[in-house]
Amino acid sequence: MRSWSGSGDTGNLDGAGSALTGERARLISIAEALERYSICSWHDSELLTAAEDELDEDFVSPARWPVCSAHEFAQDDCGLVPYDPAVPIRWVRAWSLTRRRPTLVPAIAVYLHMTPQSPSERFTRGITTGAAVHSDIRDAVLGGLLEVVERDALTLAWLQRLRLPQIAVDPELLEPSARACYTAGTRRHLDVRLFDATTDFGIPVVYAVQLSPYEDQLAQIVGATCDIDPQRAVGKLYRELASVRVALRAGLATGPARRPEDGTVSVVGSAAYNASADRRHVFRHLLEGERDLRRLDELPDLSAETDPLATAVSQLAMRGAETLVVDITTDEARQVGMHAVKVLVPEAMPLSFIHSERYLGTPRLYTAPTAMGHESRAEQSLNPEPQPAA
Repeated sequence: MRSWSGSGDTGNLDGAGSALTGERARLISIAEALERYSICSWHDSELLTAAEDELDEDFVSPARWPVCSAHEFAQDDCGLVPYDPAVPIRWVRAWSLTRRRPTLVPAIAVYLHMTPQSPSERFTRGITTGAAVHSDIRDAVLGGLLEVVERDALTLAWLQRLRLPQIAVDPELLEPSARACYTAGTRRHLDVRLFDATTDFGIPVVYAVQLSPYEDQLAQIVGATCDIDPQRAVGKLYRELASVRVALRAGLATGPARRPEDGTVSVVGSAAYNASADRRHVFRHLLEGERDLRRLDELPDLSAETDPLATAVSQLAMRGAETLVVDITTDEARQVGMHAVKVLVPEAMPLSFIHSERYLGTPRLYTAPTAMGHESRAEQSLNPEPQPAA
């Protein structure tokens, strides 16, 4: 953890938890803090430094990872550079759930706050997406994979300005815990619009825009959740919207938000900036115009599958995406019976909090919308507004 900067804009070793009871919220916050701690911890002795042609075992090349476009690379405020396979990078051992075999993956794509040691390690930035902890390792892996799918959907929906189908929810048909979250999230004069952001991966993703008529600085916020059960996704989404609103309100207490510099990292900066009432127009593709209306029970449901994790991995594989997992369990996690993992899907779009590094050269950004039944925009027609998710 020697390279940890302690900058609040790049993510620290803290956790947030939201639930209908204080005890549950506290547990979730501790688990998330443990997850963040684990993703920032590694032993140099467990890493292998080599160029691709020097490896004598299976590896997943950074050439398969999301990549910036030529236009992005040409900008002065882009901190990433094209990958050169002739330049050594650090590798860590992983397991391919898709191919059922051990493999090497770039360590820089696994850990957070890992300082690049060569130009080729600047092909990507470490992010928290895909990190998860749980007392059951299969549940940890599934949780990490669902987050990767969620962030992929968030990015596709915003960059491509997808006209997502709106979801109609009958609260009387929700199971008790989801209904309780729905009720709590709709009784404070907040208007929540739910949308089906399920991608061609076929795992349900629910996207939301929460509107408030009484808070000019927090007039609209967005969120998304992915779960094998659409009802659980809705319940979780209402909890997370509440958590995000609290966090943004605290950040705005010092004054109105400004648009972050395009080349800077800011996990909540763009969300706070886009939350202002005078930014409502950038959400037109979600709030205006005709669109399909979909019942919640029309979304895919993997919860009845005998092995939801295997099903999810298989569905990604059918779309040409590989699911990889790295065991990042720390001593502290192991001592309390917890497993920590980092799940990677090289083909999936990441959620970037740096506007100059949105990985606009990634093929999936342009092929997935078509596979989902939407129009696909070329790079020059993508959404120019900063990502509103936090």
